[in-house]
Amino acid sequence: MKDKLAIEEYRAYIENTIIPSFNGLIDRDCYSVIINREHKIEICTNKSARSVGANNWQEQKGFCYLDGTDDALLESFFKSAFSGSAKEEIKRYVNKLILLQKKVLTTGIAIQFIDMLPYNNKFLTYITTYTPIFHPNGEILAIQSYSSESYVLRFQGHISDPHEVKSGNFTSSFTNRELEMLFLLSNGATQEQLSQILNISRGTVAAVISNQLCPKFGIAGANTRLLSEAAIKAGMYQHMPQSLWRPVLIILNADLVEEFAVNS
Repeated sequence: MKDKLAIEEYRAYIENTIIPSFNGLIDRDCYSVIINREHKIEICTNKSARSVGANNWQEQKGFCYLDGTDDALLESFFKSAFSGSAKEEIKRYVNKLILLQKKVLTTGIAIQFIDMLPYNNKFLTYITTYTPIFHPNGEILAIQSYSSESYVLRFQGHISDPHEVKSGNFTSSFTNRELEMLFLLSNGATQEQLSQILNISRGTVAAVISNQLCPKFGIAGANTRLLSEAAIKAGMYQHMPQSLWRPVLIILNADLVEEFAVNS
């Protein structure tokens, strides 16, 4: 790599090259954002701005992810979802977004993740990719994010509001943690996804499946496939525990899962 750009050269390249090349996307039907090295939004599509409750991209320009400890700012993003015990969880995942951005800006790798934060108090799931933007000299200047709405797990296709969450008749037989795991397994989640969604270790997931859930269904050993099938037959895929109505961020890069694991 050649000599590092001076601040003036860095700003000039963003303003004269990166932003003009993005302008054609502003009114397109897509989610995309340019984030600079200071973790501030330079520009985004209007659709991205509206997804967090803003009217247009100009209202998002200059937003800094490093201000993620500002309660008033977070409330403007997440509305009434930013309340009670969810406050600290949202802050933790906003901090994880910052760590992911730092990883892209320092290594130049692209990172993909499932974003289930309640932006604008809506339960939507986005598959997001952070892609580095390079200067011709090889220096990393910014990140471009691309997102698309997606039903990653089956339950997102038929449960989309907390008032529709069903209680089921299983509470006497299972703990709440077991009900969470059975619901997620019956909706196609892997053990790794359970670990990230529930914020517990992969070992804990495996232990609960082997020592608690499989015996309750009369399944020998730790057969996740048979357990998922049994949970589906019991109708558990339709009964989402209220405790699952919370922010989640799942890293999809296999080589980064451990680095951004529980409590990171």
